[in-house]
Amino acid sequence: MKKLDAFFDALLLFLARLAAIILASIAVVIPVNMALKKLGLPMIYGALDAIEYGLLAATFLAAPWVLSINGHVQVDLVTEALSARARRVLSIGAWLVAGIVSAALAWYAFEALQASYLRGATIRKAFAIPEWWTLVMLPVCLILCAIEFARKILRPSLPPVSKAGL
Repeated sequence: MKKLDAFFDALLLFLARLAAIILASIAVVIPVNMALKKLGLPMIYGALDAIEYGLLAATFLAAPWVLSINGHVQVDLVTEALSARARRVLSIGAWLVAGIVSAALAWYAFEALQASYLRGATIRKAFAIPEWWTLVMLPVCLILCAIEFARKILRPSLPPVSKAGL
């Protein structure tokens, strides 16, 4: 089981690094494009579309890793006042609901991906690309989020209460 956990953690880290590379590329392309525009030179063709799809991809690729390190936004005003046992019960309930929602969204995302692939839908902007290319990471990353919620439920200990915030 530890090897499976280590593999899963490595997969999430790989996806997060891929998201970071995408975001870093976007951070380079935007000022380069603006500089080219100010100099009166031709801008990078299709950069706006690539940035749009890059932001979509980076968001979904990083989401399971952010969840695994508890890096997401948490409102803990109520939970900090609870006992450790009550926090654990409440957390398990929230993780269960979130896992079910993630799995359901993954199912519908997969159906959308399949329908797009079977239709042969194409997005025609700066480039003509199959629509399913833009949808492929959604079901995969949502399933990874659902798995991470299940891992949180199955872990015996609750992370320590944060002392940040109000």
